Amino acid sequence: MSTHALLSPSSAHRWLECPGSVVLEAQCPDESSEFADEGTAAHFLASECLKYQRDAQDYLGDIVGVYADTVSFSVDAMPLRHDVPGRLYPVDTDMASYVQTYLDYVRSLGGELLVEQRLNIEAITGESRAQGTSDAVVLLPTGELVIIDLKYGRGVKVEAENNAQLQLYALAALTEHELTRDLHTVRMVIVQPRLDHVSEWVRNADDLRSIFADYVKRGADRCRAAIQYQGQWAELHHKYLTSGEEQCRFCRAKALCPALAAQVQAEVCQDFETLVAHEGSEAQKAGLLLKSSPELLYPEDLGLRLAAVPLIETWCKAIRAKAEAELLAGHAVPGFKLVAGRKGARQWGDAAEAETMLKTMRLKVEEMYDLSLISPTSAEKLHKAGAIGPRQWPKLQALITQIEGKPSVAPESDKRPALTVQAAENDFEDVSAQTAEDLV
Repeated sequence: MSTHALLSPSSAHRWLECPGSVVLEAQCPDESSEFADEGTAAHFLASECLKYQRDAQDYLGDIVGVYADTVSFSVDAMPLRHDVPGRLYPVDTDMASYVQTYLDYVRSLGGELLVEQRLNIEAITGESRAQGTSDAVVLLPTGELVIIDLKYGRGVKVEAENNAQLQLYALAALTEHELTRDLHTVRMVIVQPRLDHVSEWVRNADDLRSIFADYVKRGADRCRAAIQYQGQWAELHHKYLTSGEEQCRFCRAKALCPALAAQVQAEVCQDFETLVAHEGSEAQKAGLLLKSSPELLYPEDLGLRLAAVPLIETWCKAIRAKAEAELLAGHAVPGFKLVAGRKGARQWGDAAEAETMLKTMRLKVEEMYDLSLISPTSAEKLHKAGAIGPRQWPKLQALITQIEGKPSVAPESDKRPALTVQAAENDFEDVSAQTAEDLV
């Protein structure tokens, strides 16, 4: 697998907002996670389907091997290579179904399709020989350039609007094709099938060539300036580190970052400023806090605190992961130790042998096997695979019910409409005007 550029499109949302992150991340090992490798396997399957005009279900049962240096199909569930670390992922019905959603969208566009397009971004970021890879680039005869990005994750919903990664891909693609094509519009698309989410954003090509290109150039220049402060952490913090929920979420250096630590401390401790300034005894300080905090928690304060929670949670997770890594490496973390976690669910070491042995015990079928009706989600997958016909599926749909989601708190920028909640009425009778005799 190719080495990413230091100022890569996939991390542009971070280095454009926090130039110092390129310095801190250099201190952290670039270790892939199981979830990231699963996404890589899904991307590989999608690209193979697009290159060879096949559907995802054609690869059902195949195994994708994701290694540090390459991704490939592993024949007959071939074991992992001993020379390179990696993971194996079977193409099951779930992966095939989700990838097919992406394939269907890309193919519905028509036009000229470029799969896994290597795009030169050196002229944009100024980094020598820097490149990025777009999942799919489509050139439409209408003069529209379409950049499609498959996001296989299901943890965080990603939007196309103002997405720095997609805009970098679009700008690079415009530069590459503008001499042979009259491209005036760019459509950027995120397809996130595991969240049933497709996000599109259209932007004028000239705006990308001027406004966004200038923004990237200034950001890249700041990153190069930040690199000069390698080892000078106080200066780096002061000039080039900017913490925030978006740029910090997937940054590998969260646990090391002084800017994030300072912001978390400020967010957590802002309610204690009055307490710290108070010159009474510790008991008086505690009394002041207990007495004043509930009275001072105005709606504005609650909103500010709630807005800080995701960033604080991100920092806490990073610190926990860093401590675990240190302990697993045999390094001491004062006050903490490693203990055995909760054991996993019991399972048969050899399911076939267990099944054979149970059959000798003359058990009934219902005693040997757990049988249950498939879920609507599984039924829909059978419909997409053709096992349930187009006339049969609507009949099943009529039998499906879905519980409404519980109200949840979201920022005002969330695109979902706000729920209208009425204050609960007082169900008790007003007895204030009644006499004592009335109450007997």
